[in-house]
Amino acid sequence: MSTVEPQTVANVDEMVSTSSETLIPEIQVQIMRNVNPRQTLIALLRASQRIYQVFQTWKDYLLTQLPFTHFRSEVAPTTLEALVPEIQVQIMRNVSSRQTLIALLRASPRFYQVFRTRKDYLLTQLAFSRFRPEIIHTVWSLAKTLQLPRPATRERVYEHTSKNFYKYRAVAVDEDFQQPSITSAITIPLCRMGETIAWFVQDYRQSTLPLLTTLGTYLNLQQDQEILGSDLSAVERGRLQRAFCRFETFCCLFVAPKGQLEEPFRYSCGAVSFLGDFEPEEVEELACVRDYLIRRLWGAFDAVESDAIHGEDCAAIRKLGEEHEPYDWFSYIPKRSHPCYMEYLMSQGLPFLRDLLESDGIRRAKTIISNSAEREYFLTFALKKGHIVPLSLEDRDFDGGLYDGEDVFEGDDVLNFPRGLLWANRSRIPNDYARWALKGLRDWGYVFWDDRRLQASGVLDQDPKTVADYRFNEQDRTWRWSVRDRVELPHLLEQPPLVFAKLREEELDSDTDSMD
Repeated sequence: MSTVEPQTVANVDEMVSTSSETLIPEIQVQIMRNVNPRQTLIALLRASQRIYQVFQTWKDYLLTQLPFTHFRSEVAPTTLEALVPEIQVQIMRNVSSRQTLIALLRASPRFYQVFRTRKDYLLTQLAFSRFRPEIIHTVWSLAKTLQLPRPATRERVYEHTSKNFYKYRAVAVDEDFQQPSITSAITIPLCRMGETIAWFVQDYRQSTLPLLTTLGTYLNLQQDQEILGSDLSAVERGRLQRAFCRFETFCCLFVAPKGQLEEPFRYSCGAVSFLGDFEPEEVEELACVRDYLIRRLWGAFDAVESDAIHGEDCAAIRKLGEEHEPYDWFSYIPKRSHPCYMEYLMSQGLPFLRDLLESDGIRRAKTIISNSAEREYFLTFALKKGHIVPLSLEDRDFDGGLYDGEDVFEGDDVLNFPRGLLWANRSRIPNDYARWALKGLRDWGYVFWDDRRLQASGVLDQDPKTVADYRFNEQDRTWRWSVRDRVELPHLLEQPPLVFAKLREEELDSDTDSMD
């Protein structure tokens, strides 16, 4: 695009002729950008109402350009610097991460000037670009929830969910839904949360997919390892992102502060008002995230106990345990409370959990021990006590086939029933949350994987009840020897970590929650 030479006040009448009035705004911006001196710009704005309206839109950008106009003939701009603002906005709109955008703005004063004029728009685009478009309504509800104080009052939770959560859930299948442009007070935390969720999605894949290979060994399945180990598909990534967004939303709404008893609404509301309006596969996704986080926390607790016995800082770590109230953290009684401690740690949200899981040594021990508060009523309780309202078949266009045992798999889509859910429930919908009988299936994320990966695993040819017998037994670890026992009685053998294996016969016999 050619530029307009700097004009004098005497040329203003020519610049605001009828042809100038009818130019598109982008060209009018270029005209004002090249005006010199300031008096000429003022005269131009007084002479043209249309150009004045465009100036108001680009005011910050144009005023920052004016002092530098006399340098343009002396300093040749770089290729990117010479682009028109609209193209530079498109470049910034398509950057891959917050760090990339920051680096670009630091490297180019010109890009920074343009960024300031479109800050809210660009940060909104960056925040939502981290997520699959099918779950934008879920991301929007999380963005609004992140602004709430923690913990929120009962009235604030009810008001927020009715205004900002279910309102956007109703447009889940609206292809024309577009996220609004929001301020940096919301977009910046959402950008950071998007990076954290991306970390957990990758960590979930790395820690969970190998369990399908383990199942293949146990059950002698014919598996395609190349497909099993492949990158996440768009559908799988969307389901995982949705689940972690929902988890963080639950944490924001229903966390209780340390040292304060939970009010009954925090878990009853979580079960009824929050989970009760979800589709069955969405509840199972959240239950899978819960099981994965508990498993990762068990690993962190095991590492702290091992460091307290064999680590370089074992004395300092055991001293941290002694300072825990009311009992030594490494003694018998607190070990029985580890599940409640983990419930509280989960309630602190994904950024806290990521920091914990990435730490090691004394820093990890200090994080866990200093945040060991008993919380019985959180997500685990809500999942156990909730009930799903049966779906309207007409809403999902199944024509009654779902309950007739027919294969109603509609193909892989974030908004469709996943193949794993239909297989596990024999093409019927469960009427309660997080059934214990499905624990073994949730351990390897049966509702997240697409049909191609499940076919490659070989599990779809098996009876789901047989496959579900293989699971992590969370309760087994609670009754092991404490660190104090092992320090005082060195002959006690170090017990193996939590493992994915078939339940013992007595455990199977006591499992009264049938899948039939």
